[in-house]
Amino acid sequence: MALPPQVACLPRVDPVRLAAVMRLVVLEDASPPIPVFLLPEDAELARQTPAWVAAFASGNEVVLFPARTPSYPHESLQELLQHEVAHVLINRAAGGQHVPRWFHEGVALAAERAFSMGDRANFAIDVAFGGTVQAASLDRLFQAGPGSVARAYRLSGLLVQDLLEVHGPRLPANVLQRMRDGMTFDAAFHASAGMSVDEAVDRFWHRRRLWVTWLPWLTSAASIWTVMTLLAIAAFVAVRWRRARRRRWDDEEEQEEWEPQDRD
Repeated sequence: MALPPQVACLPRVDPVRLAAVMRLVVLEDASPPIPVFLLPEDAELARQTPAWVAAFASGNEVVLFPARTPSYPHESLQELLQHEVAHVLINRAAGGQHVPRWFHEGVALAAERAFSMGDRANFAIDVAFGGTVQAASLDRLFQAGPGSVARAYRLSGLLVQDLLEVHGPRLPANVLQRMRDGMTFDAAFHASAGMSVDEAVDRFWHRRRLWVTWLPWLTSAASIWTVMTLLAIAAFVAVRWRRARRRRWDDEEEQEEWEPQDRD
């Protein structure tokens, strides 16, 4: 089966963007070469993989389904390939140890892109309608449908960005280095950040407590009825005020009409 024409662009993957991942995780040697498998839709693995998954990394390998359309946060097959290669580099930096999906995705995104106003606006919507999410639940979102996966990407990216701002840009490298030396992720994170993962996530949400506290209420049915009630009261008061003003004008006009007769 012939592969789509965009496959021809894959050799032009930007090495600068991959070097950014290596700098973030402090991986000096990216070797050995990373095998990339391009599978058509009639391949058995393609049939077993959900249609909205356009690629994935497994250990030291990358699998791409070039006939599929990449989804958020990637807009092209090239970006998708670079993202999956970043996962392989993170795996190698961790010495093959298990890295939670949210940290994996967040570090890869932190090396690739800055979060836009649109991402932050969608984050506000996520908070309004989905509430807060802990790290373990965040990983489970990646196993759900496309909408939940997009939300998981946004939250993971913003969480890791927050960790970099609070604990410094060497945090991912320190965590992965300790994992390479034999620590579990939780132990390596605690040793690197000085707090547990759950505590770090709680502080992330605490720094956004205005959104967490008010946005769910502002988008709730109760707030909508409250606003409608206030608008109705305001409209009632405005009507009463206009009627009183009209009566006052009418009284003044009648008074002016009778004043000449009073003078006679």
